[in-house]
Amino acid sequence: MESVASRFFIGKHDLARLFKEQYGVTMVTSLQQVRITHAKRILRFTDKEIGLACGIGEPNPFSRVFIKREGVGPRGLRRVW
Repeated sequence: MESVASRFFIGKHDLARLFKEQYGVTMVTSLQQVRITHAKRILRFTDKEIGLACGIGEPNPFSRVFIKREGVGPRGLRRVW
């Protein structure tokens, strides 16, 4: 967030506030949604290490975020496809 804020010459707290006002969600929530969307695409078409490929990291944190956002785990979603 600091690197993005510095590109626009504003503080990170101001950037976070403006982002939430503009889009109605926090930057973290938005980034998680982008990562989960990417993960779903990877789940559907490959057998790669999905958490690492999406920037979330280790399997347990990835699964927690995925379940929180999608309501089902990565394996459950893969079985549906």
